[in-house]
Amino acid sequence: MKHSCIAVGLILIIALSCNKIKYYPDKEFKDMKTRILAHRSGGGETSPFKEYSIGASTASFNIVDGVEVDLQISKNRTIWLAHNVELPVCGGVNYKCFPECSDNQIITLDTCYGYLVNYTKLEDIFAVMASHYPNKYISLDVKAWTPCSINSAGITGMMNAIADAIISLTIRYNLQHRVLVESETASFLTYVKNHSDGIDCYLTSLGDFERAIQLAIKSGYTGVSFKYKFKEELSADHIQLLRRKGLKIQLWTVNSVENIRQALSINPDFIQTDNLDFFSNDKYAE
Repeated sequence: MKHSCIAVGLILIIALSCNKIKYYPDKEFKDMKTRILAHRSGGGETSPFKEYSIGASTASFNIVDGVEVDLQISKNRTIWLAHNVELPVCGGVNYKCFPECSDNQIITLDTCYGYLVNYTKLEDIFAVMASHYPNKYISLDVKAWTPCSINSAGITGMMNAIADAIISLTIRYNLQHRVLVESETASFLTYVKNHSDGIDCYLTSLGDFERAIQLAIKSGYTGVSFKYKFKEELSADHIQLLRRKGLKIQLWTVNSVENIRQALSINPDFIQTDNLDFFSNDKYAE
């Protein structure tokens, strides 16, 4: 009886929360295969490779369907893989942050720290994909821009520069429809969408599934990037509703075996995970 009440309650919640969405026209859709992306390229944790490194990305491409990486932009307008904009001090030199450092300074910093630090250009990953893994995917997480000083305060210009670099690299390496960008900054996604038809755009949401879908539909984005089990519990009905409206979804970051199995059962388009061990042994096939 208790389980029946919970099930009925869940159905009512879904119906009420998605009431506005149903008025958007349905589109033809089909069930999609869930693809797995290695979070932060699959490095760190128990991996022998550093986060965002060529080695980690290559290893991940051989296990799952692609990788997820965070991006930063240098003073030379080169895109580097890194989670934080700040750079460490090394050899008595304060490198401050990516947009205020040249590519040569970043390479020097990488050398200064040896194995402890690894900075990789996005182009290097694209080159590996184009040469050896053209059917894999890469999701580019572009955080809302926060300037590290007055010298890098051109927020719109920086975001557009990142977008232009991504678009240029995607075309150069012929990776159209293999590159996904995810961001909570709608103006950035709209810029990418308006200047490229070969890059999938996902609106990042930390909760409020209905609002995320509405914004994605109105803006013409590919779908939403949703933090798994943060504020809302998603079900297969949520995913089916989203698909009927012509959208896709990425779920992040799904790590425990229990959460991975639950996420797989609702059939999202992409799951980002640090737990590559699950997908590299017999558990995934069970």
